[in-house]
Amino acid sequence: MSREKTFDTGKVKIRYLDYGSPSAEPLVMLHGGAWCWQEYLTLIPSLAQRWHVYALDSRGNGASGWTPGHYRLEELTEDVVTFVGRLDQPAVLAGHSIGGAVALMTAARIPEKVKAVIVEDAPLTLEIYKGFIDANRGMFALWLELKRSARSEQELSLALAERYGTYPGVTSQWLLFFARCLWQLDPTYFDNLLNDFDGFSKGYDYKQMLARIKCPVLFIRGETKLGAVMTDEEVSLLQRNYSTASIARIENLGHLLHLQDQGQAPVLAEMKRFLERIPKR
Repeated sequence: MSREKTFDTGKVKIRYLDYGSPSAEPLVMLHGGAWCWQEYLTLIPSLAQRWHVYALDSRGNGASGWTPGHYRLEELTEDVVTFVGRLDQPAVLAGHSIGGAVALMTAARIPEKVKAVIVEDAPLTLEIYKGFIDANRGMFALWLELKRSARSEQELSLALAERYGTYPGVTSQWLLFFARCLWQLDPTYFDNLLNDFDGFSKGYDYKQMLARIKCPVLFIRGETKLGAVMTDEEVSLLQRNYSTASIARIENLGHLLHLQDQGQAPVLAEMKRFLERIPKR
């Protein structure tokens, strides 16, 4: 049984999918920036065989409310902390990109409410994070310009097809999905990220976070040469210092990981292999 529902944090209304058995343990899924909960659509049915899946639209994304000027990591995290805090038992958190950063911050804020974390290609260090943002400023600007120029979602999908239609792996379904996400996106969503990185990233200190997180954490990464963000140096740091961290590297994938056609099966397999080790209540 599944339903889309709305959760009011007191500051913004968050739209989310409620999928699976109410008696199962909760798995909260957090999409990447400029996407929506449907980025996990192909993974949810399989994961819901054991878990009660909650897939959230982040504020400013999908069908959730807009909060112009308030899209810092701490504010995104506060929404998830409030949501998880009202669940009746500890949850697994899974997040992609910025959703992975929010998952880590949430687990550090309320470690007693989180039993495991899955992070898909989120940078650990602020230096790497800022470098990724600076390297992709042109991409973010293009997305927003296409959004501003389009008069309808269909027109936006055609504009995206003109720009990305010849890219390897890009399909009509991918373009339609991205057009829907971009059409729903608050156009100010990237303002904090691009114009005030220090304010955007305040509180994102991997040493402090991982010192507070006691549960198992899985980091899934692709290949940096294909656009993945997490670096070999960060992996080495984790392996040396954090016994609760596991790392899975998937060949031939970049930052999008499960959003790539060939990434769905291996990412799901790594998630399920990790989750099988998490004790049932």
